[in-house]
Amino acid sequence: MLTRFYADNFLCMVNFELRLDETNIFLGPNESGKTSVFRALRAIQALVSRGAKLDEVFATRDLTQFQNRKLQKFELDLDLDGGAYRYVLQVEYDRTKRTKRVSKECLYHEDKPIFRFDNGVVQLYHANYSAGPKFTFDWYRSGVGAMHENRKLIQFKKALADFIIVQPCPPLFHYEAKSEDEFLEPFMQNFASWYRHVAQENMGENFELFQILGKVIPGFRELKLSESGENVRTLKICFGRPDNGQRPNCYGFGQLSDGQKLLVALYSLLVLSGNRRRSLFIDEPDNFLSPREIQPWLAELEERCGDKLEQAVLISHHPISIDYMAGACGKWFSRDGDGSAWAMDKPEKMVDGLPLSVLVARGWER
Repeated sequence: MLTRFYADNFLCMVNFELRLDETNIFLGPNESGKTSVFRALRAIQALVSRGAKLDEVFATRDLTQFQNRKLQKFELDLDLDGGAYRYVLQVEYDRTKRTKRVSKECLYHEDKPIFRFDNGVVQLYHANYSAGPKFTFDWYRSGVGAMHENRKLIQFKKALADFIIVQPCPPLFHYEAKSEDEFLEPFMQNFASWYRHVAQENMGENFELFQILGKVIPGFRELKLSESGENVRTLKICFGRPDNGQRPNCYGFGQLSDGQKLLVALYSLLVLSGNRRRSLFIDEPDNFLSPREIQPWLAELEERCGDKLEQAVLISHHPISIDYMAGACGKWFSRDGDGSAWAMDKPEKMVDGLPLSVLVARGWER
């Protein structure tokens, strides 16, 4: 579970710190930094767990524009079964040449170093935290991502890889799966390919998903992947009750309404873990959904979090989500004009007897 996030000199975040719980909802006006947290996490995940190069995930335009410092810093604190980890990444920019490099990268376990990269040199550590080999390394990649010798380091990378960080946009969903994708794209465009991958990992979870979808989508029977070319599968959804002998009617996933596609995707994120304890970071999951559709999903999320789900972090402006989660799980973001952002555990102002969603709608939380 991610317990702490720190960023400095990234977009609107200057010396920005955020502490997280099992279940969280980010609230606040547009341009207050909520999505920026997700952007930073996605970039670090790609760098460390997916082998991306620095230039592929960070850009000079991501530096805070109202200052002129060249160093950008991130810290992630993770609390895992194997103990507490802290990851530190420092990126050095040349604004004139629009270039960048990793100037420092460290990983600590229980406050003891297990990896250190500083000024082009890697220092590895043994299982007992004693200093191990030292050697030069690439300034433009993650050394933590490249190393596979230390069991604790591997546990950290696996936990980071299990973060699902998305902003679902059903109109962009593809209905054909030309591959089996382990990672979801930012807008879940490759949902069909991801479903093709995870649905085969645990058939019991897939059956559970069908049962839940049968309760929230009238007439739902099953999802299936039909062969439509060499190694190509088309995602279809079937309706019809088998207990009365009704023959199922199957439709292409692209024929569904955006709300139906989103329901299928959101419940899939909750149920299809493949025996991995995933952490969900979802930007506005309630877009395209009615109040009577989003509230049961929020209840299912809350029930699974801490059990089958490691952690859930949502961004929302939806009144149902605000009233359902913000009282106990809210992280309130603020920003003065185009200055730096900050986050608090409760709104600056409260009005007795007024629902939080109404407080937000009227702008009275500040």
